[in-house]
Amino acid sequence: MKEASANVENEVRKYFLAEFSLYDGEYEIIFNIVDINFFAETITVAITRCGKITQDTFPLLRNKAGKLYFEFGRFYENKIKLDDFEEVL
Repeated sequence: MKEASANVENEVRKYFLAEFSLYDGEYEIIFNIVDINFFAETITVAITRCGKITQDTFPLLRNKAGKLYFEFGRFYENKIKLDDFEEVL
């Protein structure tokens, strides 16, 4: 049980403050991961758009290949995969 907890902690550290950019046709939106809870299957991200920073929590979903993603947008049309996030140095 302790090994499973350590593996989850390493996964969370891997993604902490990782960044992803999305162009929505009008503005560039930058996402930074603030927190991932694999047990509750949620992700909290800081969203920068037009110089404004907001924070929101989304449910984590799985595609058919088993990859984790969350949906973003007015109609949740953008599927943002965790694998698309990059570590910012």
